[in-house]
Amino acid sequence: MNLNAEQLKCIEDFAYRLIPPGLIAINIEADEIDFIEALRTPGTEVRTAFYKGYMNQMIETREAIIKTAQNGSNPAQTELLKFMREMNNHILYE
Repeated sequence: MNLNAEQLKCIEDFAYRLIPPGLIAINIEADEIDFIEALRTPGTEVRTAFYKGYMNQMIETREAIIKTAQNGSNPAQTELLKFMREMNNHILYE
């Protein structure tokens, strides 16, 4: 796909806001099937832009959960333990 810088920035912004990929494609006026294919292909600009936005949201959310857990929130502590188990599995099996 040939997307301009503005479209790539839109992909990143929408992914940050957790907008589904199909709706992002519609918004930037890209073919939905081509967009999804590019999103699933490692190394594409679409994939990089999408995951930049998505990861920024994930980082902010996890930071908030960590901070809340440190302040004594039981649900946040449970979620944090889940994140830690996931990380341990990634470390062991990757």
